[in-house]
Amino acid sequence: MKNSTGMPDGDRLLTRTEIATMAGVTRAAVTTWERRATDFPTPRRTAGQDYFNASDILGWLDGRRVPPHCREPGEGELTTFGHRARRHWPGTSVAEEGTVRQHVGLTLGPGERLDPRDSEIVRTLMGPLAERVGGADQAVTYLSLLAALLFLRETRPGCWQKVQAYVMTGAEPRSSSSLLKLVGSETDAVLRGMGSLPEMQDALARLEPRQFQDLAQVVRLVGALGPHAFQLFIEGYEERAQLRSREFFTPLPVARLMAALGRAAMKSAPSSVYDPYFRGGELLGAAADAAMWARRRPGAADAPLPRLLGQTPKRVTLSLASMGLALRGVPFALQLKTRGRPWEEKWPQEPVDLVLTNPPFNMKDTSQETTRTGHWPYGAPPVGNDNLAYTQYALSVLAEGGRAAVVMPNKAGNSGNAAERAIRQALVEQGVVECVVALPDKLFSGTPVPVCVWLLRHPADAGDHVLFVDARDLGVMRRGGRRVLAYDDVQAVLDSYLALSLGQGPAQPDDPPPATVPSARVDKEELRRNGYSLNPIDHIGRSLALDSGMTGMAEAEAWAEVSLLRERCANLDERTVGLRAELETDRVRQAPRRRATLAELCEIQTGPSHGLLAPRDRTPYGVVPVVLPKHLRDGRVTDSADERVSLQLAERLTRYRLAPGDILCVRSGAMGPPAMVGEDQGGWLMSSNVIRLRCHQDADVLPHYLVAVLSRPDAVNWVRDRAAATAAPFITKDALGRQEVLLPPLEVQKEIAGLLMLLGERSDAHKELATAITHARGLLFDQLTSASPSSRDNERKLRS
Repeated sequence: MKNSTGMPDGDRLLTRTEIATMAGVTRAAVTTWERRATDFPTPRRTAGQDYFNASDILGWLDGRRVPPHCREPGEGELTTFGHRARRHWPGTSVAEEGTVRQHVGLTLGPGERLDPRDSEIVRTLMGPLAERVGGADQAVTYLSLLAALLFLRETRPGCWQKVQAYVMTGAEPRSSSSLLKLVGSETDAVLRGMGSLPEMQDALARLEPRQFQDLAQVVRLVGALGPHAFQLFIEGYEERAQLRSREFFTPLPVARLMAALGRAAMKSAPSSVYDPYFRGGELLGAAADAAMWARRRPGAADAPLPRLLGQTPKRVTLSLASMGLALRGVPFALQLKTRGRPWEEKWPQEPVDLVLTNPPFNMKDTSQETTRTGHWPYGAPPVGNDNLAYTQYALSVLAEGGRAAVVMPNKAGNSGNAAERAIRQALVEQGVVECVVALPDKLFSGTPVPVCVWLLRHPADAGDHVLFVDARDLGVMRRGGRRVLAYDDVQAVLDSYLALSLGQGPAQPDDPPPATVPSARVDKEELRRNGYSLNPIDHIGRSLALDSGMTGMAEAEAWAEVSLLRERCANLDERTVGLRAELETDRVRQAPRRRATLAELCEIQTGPSHGLLAPRDRTPYGVVPVVLPKHLRDGRVTDSADERVSLQLAERLTRYRLAPGDILCVRSGAMGPPAMVGEDQGGWLMSSNVIRLRCHQDADVLPHYLVAVLSRPDAVNWVRDRAAATAAPFITKDALGRQEVLLPPLEVQKEIAGLLMLLGERSDAHKELATAITHARGLLFDQLTSASPSSRDNERKLRS
């Protein structure tokens, strides 16, 4: 794609002072321009500072000639402030500095495995050290620190040396805050040069390491990691943040599959890749990886890399995505889009070769209209959700010969909604659907629901058939109940696509391998008879049983997973014993306690009345989750995907919205232990039947400790006794406020909370081990009792 500003890819951010310096005017002149010119670019604000995209500013300055009395020597009557600004460009971009290492080695290639030492180091970083440096309430910020350190090490060797020198020197007093400020400011400088909002310094300032040596240990451990360990941090972020269904990242194998399908379907490698909802940047990263792996082929070392483009409404993941892409050394431009949908603004300005996206499912139209407005060539999507709006948008931005791979909910393929069926009919009849792949369930952290990948083609390449691939039986179960696709699984899907495409993809050195995954090639007439269903299960019959070889492979992988979980459990067992010994039980027990009521420690807020938040206001298609008693489980708030309200209603009920670290108790109904609001659950809404505890900043109480104390059986029974005194179980604000707790000093609270959290992680690991053993046992049983291939062949002959 062209760059209309004539500046390097990677749009840096500018302050008003820098704009004035570039344009050779006073700071006040920039303010005057901004106030008087209606087309002056709109800034993006963070940490109390406004930033402007350099390309937007240069484009605006290009249309403003320098007045005669303001011209510098050598400037003529046609000179614009844009010409002058380019001469005064403030330094070089990150790409120009040449400090980013070559991509090779930064990302694992197909079939490669992570270095076990990296995994072990990351486990150490995520252990008790995370609590000592990040604190109980700063898990996500701590992960940002790890990512920033690795990012600086790979992009700014000089700064990394300064960080290491600060850690190693003993010549002068050192402080954690100074080191965090150094890491944050240097990371922000790199991010800002790439056009990403500089927020790392402010974020890292929220960390409160117990002692400097803990922070120094983090720096040393990150220094020992391999360069491709950044992916471990991304996975750690997703796990720690417990992302909801609309925020989860695309698993790396799924991202690689989508990028491979898109490249295989095109006649030439894409020169531009776009994701209109890039989450953590994993799909754009997979496209960059695929391009770099292609360079390893003989004679392809100088093949051009694609330019990566993306939009996101999620400020928190923008920095992570920017750092991940910068490490790959590929040009990119990411922008924050907090209002509206992608199709409401023309961006990017030119068509792209490949669209890869995992859009949010079932999001409602923001305009609150009763009917859709806008240009929809395949039919107006229903106002109930944007599923088929994203597919049409992806097609609308494609260049001729381009492809789009879009993650879609299964129901979008055969929904009975009249508008959605009409859109599917138009997509099929106009031949823009090339392939649909059904994926297994439990691939994503935010939902167990299975999804499909739709591969779409530009209308100029319209076809008469749709390829369907059923990959629902692939993958193995891993810890946490997640299913993972192996490299061989991804390759099997790709091979099956190539086998069905009959040479329509790029030239292959040999004939495509035979399809190994259940698949079908369906023509338009058959699709018409099936009501234009685009769900593979309506076109492919499931095989009755896997052959013995595949079952044996799955069983071997399942027992390998058992072995890995046993090691993890042993590691956690050992760490728990160590921390238990360090805790010095007698010292902790003898620590002084003070007695305090919840009313003294917390702000107590009951949920909104039914008049303010009625059941009819809640809908699965809302934006803001509503927390009910059923969502308080095991000390955590679970995802309330089935209970949501509109953003407008939530904004009217601001006093009832939640913040990380809030403690929620049941207000009416079956009284159980309380739960804590997670880092990613800020802004969620209380329901009428819960009550919120928010610790006062000066109360010297740790929320993680308080929720543990309130979860004790005697504390829960105290609440039950007071609630049972009413006609229906109900606890009042005043009654809950009178509940007393015993509090040790804050340092002792932190030690106890750290041990309890580690014990919880140990308990979860043993549960995962039990689940994995049960799964492996079932596969073994199938292997021992299923018929052999020869027996099945004989059975078919008898039937025929």
